[in-house]
Amino acid sequence: MTNPDETFRDDGRRRNRTSGPDRVVEVHGVSIEEGILPVNRMNGHEDRPATALVVGAGGGIGRSVVRRLSGRGFAMVGIGRNQDRLNEVEGLDERRVCDATSFEDLDEVVRSIVEDPERPPLGAIINLAGCITLKPAHLIDEKTWNDTIAQKLTTAFTCVRSAGRHMKEGGSVVLVSTVAAGIGLANHEAIAAAGAGVEGLARSAAATYAGRGLRVNVVAPALVDTPMASRITSSERALEHSRKMHPLGRIGTPEDVSPAIEWLATEDSGWITGQVIGVDGGLSRVRSG
Repeated sequence: MTNPDETFRDDGRRRNRTSGPDRVVEVHGVSIEEGILPVNRMNGHEDRPATALVVGAGGGIGRSVVRRLSGRGFAMVGIGRNQDRLNEVEGLDERRVCDATSFEDLDEVVRSIVEDPERPPLGAIINLAGCITLKPAHLIDEKTWNDTIAQKLTTAFTCVRSAGRHMKEGGSVVLVSTVAAGIGLANHEAIAAAGAGVEGLARSAAATYAGRGLRVNVVAPALVDTPMASRITSSERALEHSRKMHPLGRIGTPEDVSPAIEWLATEDSGWITGQVIGVDGGLSRVRSG
């Protein structure tokens, strides 16, 4: 609901009705028009618009996302299961080993970020944890199934849960599913089920938290050339088969996927919530040849 003491300029920026005519003033050393809220100047952190938490920051897509968001001035916190891999990621301001499948562990990380008065407000949680499970259902044992659900769906849920508990002023949650959640691909039963769960979770959470300005969206990639996919990409035969599956004739790279995640994590997509964005070389929507 709009504050009755606020109105909007033609360019969409807020202005207090009581502020009088626009005039240039200095705020934290930045020249702005009086009454207009400066973009990305939160709690006096004029050089750091917000904090972004990246779960799975040590992976291929994670490193690309960290580079992009740190380049935009975000304070970056990365978590993962391997400290050595986190130490290799450039652009992180803080690195933490954390089991994102644990409600308690993930919530403690988010709570500590939000309650730190020296840190810019938490503006985005991005979950890139996951796995690639490629087996038909009859060959998947209970442990493999449970691990797939935990790494893909449970981590997404813990991120949404903690965002709902602590991001009271809104922000963005970006989750990752899979192209297999939306189309039938052989031998993808477990990962497709987990990805479909992520997408359903996002739509429901988007509805629950829209009133406070907390947006929840999903990126659904096809095969991406990352260390996680090395079992496929290291085989020329499997790689060539994957290339032919994609209408654009190649598999993805982290740099193909990270711009969509960056967009959803920032206010560039401020009117977008509950959406699934396919970044898949055309696999989910295009039939070529």
